[in-house]
Amino acid sequence: SLRVLKDTLEKVEIVNCPDVEGSFMDLADFPHLTELDLFDASAVTGDLREICEHEFPVLKSLCLPKGVYGCDGQEFQSISDAHDVISVLYSFRKQRPPSLLCDWYGK
Repeated sequence: SLRVLKDTLEKVEIVNCPDVEGSFMDLADFPHLTELDLFDASAVTGDLREICEHEFPVLKSLCLPKGVYGCDGQEFQSISDAHDVISVLYSFRKQRPPSLLCDWYGK
């Protein structure tokens, strides 16, 4: 578990580890986390709409796998979900101007 590193961890990059599982939101309260790259962690799940204003306080780079709702490759279940995801992403970028949302685009 990464929880033991909560107060010191700054960067997480999971490469070629399809068996790493859990929710990306488990790292939302890590106060020094600036980079989170879970793109190769295909068993990681979650929902972008769960990100609140106080979570991921210093995150500058975010790259999530397809298992996270609202990320690259996802199809929305309803048109209102698209609005909710875009609202979260807009708020995230507005609060953290230098942030990078890795490979995120809508169709």
